Amino acid sequence: MIFISAALAHLLAVMSPGPDTAIIFHQSVAKGRAHGILTALGIGFGIFIHCFFAISGISLLIYSSEETKFLIKCFGALYLLYLGISFFIINKSPNSDEAKVLFKNPFIIGLVTNLLNIKAFLFTVSLFSFINLDPSSLMPIIYLLYFPIITSAWFSFVTYALTHDSMGDIFNKHSDNIQFTSAVFIAGLGLLILLQTLYGLF
Repeated sequence: MIFISAALAHLLAVMSPGPDTAIIFHQSVAKGRAHGILTALGIGFGIFIHCFFAISGISLLIYSSEETKFLIKCFGALYLLYLGISFFIINKSPNSDEAKVLFKNPFIIGLVTNLLNIKAFLFTVSLFSFINLDPSSLMPIIYLLYFPIITSAWFSFVTYALTHDSMGDIFNKHSDNIQFTSAVFIAGLGLLILLQTLYGLF
């Protein structure tokens, strides 16, 4: 019963809008299905790391430090700002294909986005602080495998839906507007998190 409740909570958290959803949307529309799926796998691996840290107690140590939480939020916000702004820099560059970006590998982009996603960090810490896991049982391993697999599967499904043939004409027709909107959303989300972290706004 506890596992089912945790699984449902995780699924709802994964499906809710946030940095991971935004980066999947942007990667899928801008780069295609293969990049989107690799980004989804990177996000899933990020969840694996979050869960491993939470189960082992490392996240609780981090969570107990206000300074560390502050730095994680700032790094995460700045990274989202960078991702959003880089879209406009690359588009304005005469050699857009050769424009320098921090990460080019879609798996790494997904991984870093998730690791710096404060929502994913706080969710795993909160969830596993209420789950009493017996180290001698198989449950820790089940959680470590289930959450990343479901996360990767969900975002791969989103990528597939966004790049499906039936939607191809729509996205091709409005590709520039969609990429612009997703980039603004990512940058805006980063700015919102940064302002909230620094000044307690919103």
